[in-house]
Amino acid sequence: MIAKPATMPDRFGRSVEAIQALMTDLGMGQHALFDEVGEGTLFPDSTEAMSGHVSDESGRIFMFWTDWDAARGRPVFTTWQQVEPASSLSDSSEYREARAAVGLA
Repeated sequence: MIAKPATMPDRFGRSVEAIQALMTDLGMGQHALFDEVGEGTLFPDSTEAMSGHVSDESGRIFMFWTDWDAARGRPVFTTWQQVEPASSLSDSSEYREARAAVGLA
């Protein structure tokens, strides 16, 4: 008998969902992630530590990094800070797509 492969949850997708929930908690309006990357640390809920950037409808850019909050039993932002976009950022297709996703040219 051949065992059927088990379907693994999409760790990246679950991690992005957790980040979206954190941004909702912060009261973010329209926003789009870009340059997000899994950092290799798995949390007890099967999500992964992630870092990356967020663009909002006002054109602001935020840098983030997640970690696990054992007291609350969920991911949290350990870094969440507004940053000035580097001039080279306009060369990034992910950045341009994020801006377009929030209605910016």
